[in-house]
Amino acid sequence: MDRKPLSEMNVLGLVPARGGSKGLPRKNIIPLAGRPLLAHSIDHGIESKYVNKIVCSTDDQEIADVARKHGAEVPFLRPAELATDDQDDSGFTTHAIQWLIDNQGWHADMVILLRPTSPIREIHHIDRALEMLWENPDAHSIVSIVLAEKTPYKMFRQSTSKFLKPLIEHDRWEQMNSARQVYPDVFVLNGIIHAMWADVALRDNSTLSYKVLPYDMGTEPMLDIDSLDDFDNIAKLLSDSGN
Repeated sequence: MDRKPLSEMNVLGLVPARGGSKGLPRKNIIPLAGRPLLAHSIDHGIESKYVNKIVCSTDDQEIADVARKHGAEVPFLRPAELATDDQDDSGFTTHAIQWLIDNQGWHADMVILLRPTSPIREIHHIDRALEMLWENPDAHSIVSIVLAEKTPYKMFRQSTSKFLKPLIEHDRWEQMNSARQVYPDVFVLNGIIHAMWADVALRDNSTLSYKVLPYDMGTEPMLDIDSLDDFDNIAKLLSDSGN
């Protein structure tokens, strides 16, 4: 598929920030290093050389006001049915893409999710991931991964009987006692980078679809904010790095 140059594309930086976080209420606007949490991800979009529109998708008017103050557009409030605990990324992402088409005539070519819960995100990672997606027009999306600390080849799940079952089937159960080095490397998403072609997201109602490029971040730690302790730890990292 022919694509125009990346520098000419409409790249949407989408900051998801619903108001109903139960684990840590009002998480997205709690101050981190003197600024609301979501402001850091808005900054990342502003500083990228490719992102040319930053939209915060929220269902909460207070969050909307904070996002606007720090440089994001909030042209709509997310419908309540797309802001529940059981909603995945596809709902609010395709809603934003389609809303901008229908109401502003602005057609995104690419979308990158800038989750506030990943406030430490080096800008060169954003730009390189977008370049990699552009270089691979047959791909559907790109996500950042890190090497998993534990292998699922040595994990169990509960079955309908009273006995455990391996998460991944083995020829012989005794293989589960093998050293982890004999198993393939496995990776987990770290939430820092997640970009996709907008037309594929609309077509498949998915932010991943099934041709997913890896953006390998090696063994970098996962820095995801879920608790007040996480705020304290990441604030110290930001201070140590001079950001």
